[in-house]
Amino acid sequence: MYTPTAFVSGATGCQGGAVARYLRSKDIAVHALARDPASKRAKALEAIGVKLTHGDYDDKEALQQAMSGCTGLFLVLMPDFTDLTAERLWATNILDAGKAAGVKHAIFSSGFSADNPDQLTALEPGSFLDIVMRNKHAIESQTRDAGFEYWTILRPGNFMANYLEPFVRMYPGLVEKGVWTSALTPTTVLPMVDTVTIGRFGGEAFLNPEKFHRKEIAYADEWLEVGVILQKLSKAVGRELEAAYLSDEEIMDQKATNPFISGQLLMRDMAKYATRKEAEAWGYR
Repeated sequence: MYTPTAFVSGATGCQGGAVARYLRSKDIAVHALARDPASKRAKALEAIGVKLTHGDYDDKEALQQAMSGCTGLFLVLMPDFTDLTAERLWATNILDAGKAAGVKHAIFSSGFSADNPDQLTALEPGSFLDIVMRNKHAIESQTRDAGFEYWTILRPGNFMANYLEPFVRMYPGLVEKGVWTSALTPTTVLPMVDTVTIGRFGGEAFLNPEKFHRKEIAYADEWLEVGVILQKLSKAVGRELEAAYLSDEEIMDQKATNPFISGQLLMRDMAKYATRKEAEAWGYR
C-alpha cells in the first residue's frame, strides 16, 4: 500500500516547521533531522508526531536513515556564515539521500529572483549576498536535474515572522527606539508572506505532485509599502513606530560594515519578481 511520507529539512526552523505542521494536520507522516533532539523545538515536533533522527546534513548515514520510506522531500537551507560552500554540499547530500531512498518528489524552497540573480542590479559580484543567491540558483538547477519523477521550486516573499522576536532584532532600533533605520525607500513595496502560507504551499505541493510538477512559484500574501507595514506593526504593539530612510551618502558610508544594508537594497526591487494575481491563482493564500 502506498503511504505518502515526507522528509522535511529545517523542520525546527520557520519554513520547514510550517510545512511539517501542515502535513501533520493532514495526518501525513513526516521525518526530519534534529541536531539536538532534546531541544524545545525538536520536542514540539515529536509531540505532533514527527519522526526525528539525530544528525545534521553532513551526516550521510543519518540522512539515509531519516529518508527511509519517504516519498517526497522538502528542501530548505540557510547559509552557513562561516562556510558559504556548505549550502550546496548539504543540498547535494539531501538530494542524493532522497534518490537513494526512492523519493519521487523533490520540493525546493528557494528565494525571490534566485532563478536569475543577474537581474538584481544592486547585487555586487563576489559579495556575501551574491554568493548566497548564486548558491540558491545552483540548487534550483540541482533540483530540476536530479532525476526525480516530480520536482517543484517555491520562492516565498519577505517573511512576516521577521518582525517578531527574535528575528526583529535584525532591524536595529526598531524595538529599542521605535525607529527602523533602513536603506529601503518610502515607496518600496515588499511582498510579505505568512509562515502559515509557507506551510500550506509546501504541504500542498507534497500532496499534489502532478499539479506542482515542473512548477516554479513566487508567492506572497500581501504587497505592502514600508509605511503600511509600520502602521500595522504600530497597531499590533500599541506604540508608534516610524522609519528613518538612509540617504545615498549614508548608505555608501555604512554599506561596508552593515550587511543588512546590501540586503535592503536588493529588497527595493522584490515586488517586481511576483504578482498578486499569480499567487492568488493557486488558491493557497
